Amino acid sequence: MNKEWQDFLLTNSANIQNNYVKDFALSIDEEQSAYSGLVIADLSQYALIEISGDDATDFLQGQLTNDIKLVTDNLGQLSAYCNPKGRILANFRVFKRHGHYFLRLRADTLEATLKRLRMFVMRSKVELTDSSDALVRIGIAGSDATNKLSALFEKLPNNVDEVISENNITLIRLHGDLPRYEAHGPVEEIQDLWQQLKTDATLIGENSWNILTIRAAIPEIVAETVEAFVPQMVNLQAINSLSFTKGCYPGQEVVARMHYLGKLKRRLFNGSLENETLPAPGQAILSEHEDEQKIGQIVTASWSKGKKIEFLAVLQIEKAEKGGLYLDESNKPALQLAELPYSLEN
Repeated sequence: MNKEWQDFLLTNSANIQNNYVKDFALSIDEEQSAYSGLVIADLSQYALIEISGDDATDFLQGQLTNDIKLVTDNLGQLSAYCNPKGRILANFRVFKRHGHYFLRLRADTLEATLKRLRMFVMRSKVELTDSSDALVRIGIAGSDATNKLSALFEKLPNNVDEVISENNITLIRLHGDLPRYEAHGPVEEIQDLWQQLKTDATLIGENSWNILTIRAAIPEIVAETVEAFVPQMVNLQAINSLSFTKGCYPGQEVVARMHYLGKLKRRLFNGSLENETLPAPGQAILSEHEDEQKIGQIVTASWSKGKKIEFLAVLQIEKAEKGGLYLDESNKPALQLAELPYSLEN
C-alpha cells in the first residue's frame, strides 16, 4: 500500500490488516449504510498493472478473453487471463487512462500474473508496470452515490463499464443493484475526493465492499482459486467478460469448444449460510444426495449481518438444483442458493 495513502487512511481511523482496510473504528452498520445513503471504501485489496507502448493493444488482444479493441477512454470491460487449458489465472477490470491500459486485479494474483504476461512480450513494443502505488483506488456506492458525485464531476458514467476522466481521476461505473463506482488517481486527488464525500458518507472496510460485489455476482479469482475454473464456470459469458469473435488467446480453443459444442455442467451460483467461520476460497461444497461427494467450491465469501455469510460458488448445475448442499466442515452448515442478478442468456 502506498505509504502516503496508508497514513491518510490511519488518520481516518482505519483498521489496516495485511495491507487492506478491515474496517473503520468510527463507522457503524456499514452494510446498511449503502442502502440508505453513501459509502466509501479503500480498495487496496486490488492491484494495478499498467500496459503501455505501441503494441499494447495487439499484445493484450492476444492474451485476454475479451475484445480489448472495444476498450476506449470512455468504455472499460471485464476480462480474464487463462492458461493453455482454458483455466483462469486472473481476472480483471480493464480501463484506459491517459492513453495507457490498466488491469485491476486482486492483489494476491498480481506477482504471478505480471511475471507470466512479461514472458510473452518478447520483441513487442510493450511495457508492463506495477502501478499499484502510483495510483490509489477507492470505491463509492450507495443509494445517494450518484447525487453526491454529480456535484463534484461535470459528467458521470451512467451505465456499467462506462468510464470518465476528470480532475486527474478516472471514474468507472460498476455492476450492482446500487449505484457503484471505482475511482483511480494519484494520492492527492483521491484524498481530496475522499474528503469532499466523507461528510455525508459511511467509511466501510474490505468485507462490506466485497458483499456488494458478491450481491452483483461478479466473480473474483484469488490466489486459492487460480486455475480452478474455465471462464463459463464463473459466468463470464453473462457479464460481458468473454468474446467468442475476437480471435486467439491462451485457452481459446477450450473456451470456444465449450461454447459451441459442449454443455455447461458447472456455473456460478450466489447464496448464503450461517456459520461461525468464514469459508475460504476453494473450500469444498458437498451434497446430501451424493454420498458426501464434492459438487463444487467457494469462489468468494464475506460476512453479512451477525453470523450470516454471503458467497459465490461454482457448483455442478444438476446437483445444485436438487438442494441439500452443505459446507465441508464438521458442523456441516447448510447453503441456501439465491437468484442471480443477471440473465445467463446474455
